[in-house]
Amino acid sequence: MQQTAYIKARQLKAARVLLDWSQEDLARTSGISIATIRRLEVGFISPRGKTMASVRRALEDAGLEFIDPDGVRRRPEDIVVYQGPDGLMAFLDDVYEFSRKKGGEIVTLYASEKPFLKVLNPSEDRVHIDRMTQIKSNISFKCILKETPTKLDCAAYCEYRHLSKHYVNSVPFYVYGDKFASILFDADPSPKIIVIRSSQMAEAYRQQFHSMWDKATPLTTERGKAAR
Repeated sequence: MQQTAYIKARQLKAARVLLDWSQEDLARTSGISIATIRRLEVGFISPRGKTMASVRRALEDAGLEFIDPDGVRRRPEDIVVYQGPDGLMAFLDDVYEFSRKKGGEIVTLYASEKPFLKVLNPSEDRVHIDRMTQIKSNISFKCILKETPTKLDCAAYCEYRHLSKHYVNSVPFYVYGDKFASILFDADPSPKIIVIRSSQMAEAYRQQFHSMWDKATPLTTERGKAAR
């Protein structure tokens, strides 16, 4: 089955039922007026252009996919594994592409930046920081580190806080969009990055991050070269 290009009225209503959303919920999430949502659902107008894109993005970000001819279903969870230095760069490419295309909030937690710096060469590090900095107006990027790091050269696109090592797990994780990523530096080859596409898991870890963020202390650092 292939994804359908346009959302039909019956698909739109079915999507709300699957998510247990009201018309008000969809209007708020998509940024489209509730009057327009109502007209779409009764078939008075067809969702085109920016309207269609906004409605579709809201529903797909909530974990649904639309399929021909007039179906809708929960998107199956999928897992992607990246490994080694090239895998880390491919993972950062995915984070960047998400940031560039969709924007929004990205959160990450790790005890130390040192393992990242051992894997990435300086030129790759610079490329990633430069491209993320260019789109920083599109994103809210937050990072929690363990308490009192010895040195941190901070990227301009990221806001940092630190927290006691008793709260910061030694396994780094990222949450971006509907994806949760766990980064294992003790794998061979290193690192091994497991990315799970699951709205429920991403939201659970995002909430966990925010509960820790509220307890963390803003980190005063020099802005420079190194931050994922």
